[in-house]
Amino acid sequence: MRLTPETEKRVLFIFFIMIIVLWGYMKFFNHVLWKDEWQAWFVAKDKSIADIFSFLYYEGHPALWYLYLKVFTYIPELTGTAPEYVIMAAHLTLAAVFLYVFLFRMKLEWYLKVMASLSYFMFFEYGVISRGYAMVILFVFLITSEFQKQIPENRKTGLYLFLLCQTEVYGVFMAVTLVVYRLLADGYKIKNPIPKYVLWMIVGSVIFVVSVFPRSADHVASTQPNAPAYFYRFLNSFQGNLTNTFAIGSTPDTGAFGWSGLGLSIGVLVLVALYRLFRKDRTILISGVLYLMIMLLFGTFFFSGGVRQWGMTFVFFISLLSLAEYRSNTDKITKWISIAIFTFALVHNIKAVYFHFTIPFSNAKEAGLFIKESVPEKVPVVGINKFEITPVIGYAGRAFYELPDGVPFTYFRWVDKIYLPAEQELHLFTQFKKVGGIVIISPKRLDQERYPDAQLWKSFEQENYKKENYYLYSLPLK
Repeated sequence: MRLTPETEKRVLFIFFIMIIVLWGYMKFFNHVLWKDEWQAWFVAKDKSIADIFSFLYYEGHPALWYLYLKVFTYIPELTGTAPEYVIMAAHLTLAAVFLYVFLFRMKLEWYLKVMASLSYFMFFEYGVISRGYAMVILFVFLITSEFQKQIPENRKTGLYLFLLCQTEVYGVFMAVTLVVYRLLADGYKIKNPIPKYVLWMIVGSVIFVVSVFPRSADHVASTQPNAPAYFYRFLNSFQGNLTNTFAIGSTPDTGAFGWSGLGLSIGVLVLVALYRLFRKDRTILISGVLYLMIMLLFGTFFFSGGVRQWGMTFVFFISLLSLAEYRSNTDKITKWISIAIFTFALVHNIKAVYFHFTIPFSNAKEAGLFIKESVPEKVPVVGINKFEITPVIGYAGRAFYELPDGVPFTYFRWVDKIYLPAEQELHLFTQFKKVGGIVIISPKRLDQERYPDAQLWKSFEQENYKKENYYLYSLPLK
């Protein structure tokens, strides 16, 4: 499967254009943004830069994605472009750059690059869905490509490490691990001066902790309601980071169904395969073990995560595989193990793309456009459970109201509790707004015994990928 360098470049360039076109088509003509995609946009749009930094510990994500989106939030007002298209264009730009770096600046066999690019994580989870994880991939790949230069530039490496720490907590894990890799690869001795790129990583990690880490233990606890014992959380983390990452689709999603004997067994086989993959290179093996240990400990004691978080392990695996290729520590068995791993991810991606074209990603767009066309601006829309309502706000193009405060909202805070107002409270709000009635939107049907005066107006409950359904109720003045 060897190609001449010129033929390989042509093949990869054509492939690159095809992926960008497919991403663009899926995003702009098919994808419906869900709550996590809209949430970051509203935080960036409705808050000042100073307020964004003070809000980060509610989000659990550092500032870089929000600051990047902040630049784009002025475009809808200046050009009249719908915000959803601006969000997707901003993300597509990042995805195109990380794909370019991967295809043309990192060492790896061309067919493995193609398979990796078409994997579920690289193509769908981080390419179609507009989240800040694309930034993690970009800076990890930039660092990896920098390490593959004959003389890496420490200043550039340091800057990339610093920025990587401002993407996600998983970016911090990767930054730490990549620094360890570089120190081992350079034969660093403790008596030697500390390289400047290490200091950049330390500063980036400190800024991450200061800006993101919860201010109280309650915030951590609220991310893990009814958390199982640490041992079971470790098993979930083990199965998620191995089985649901490297053999995705072979077992049900651990985040939804928990660990199983089959899932753990496959995870052990994956671990053996990864050891065989990198055993010839002690530096890469140590780096891989270190990253996996960090992920397992984080999943056990802090946040178990789900497929999109475990996919970060897949991204780091690609980085290590590229470094192994650069260091000429690959063989035929290595290639076949890589092909097997990428095949699982490729098949799962085909399923995801199929469902993306056959059913909506969310019902938020349909509900939002209905409100935009059918509910006059002077009629308040009250949201029940604003965690789930945010994407509808994006497509409706207007803020909804929350109770008990009775103020407009666009975004939510993860630590907030869901408030269910009494019907009398809704009537009082209607009187306060001096209108003949209000519209209520809820992600679930309202209890008719609790809300006897609320009349179901419209439901949006067709099958959708994210299982985001919505119900509109009218409540007349009483």
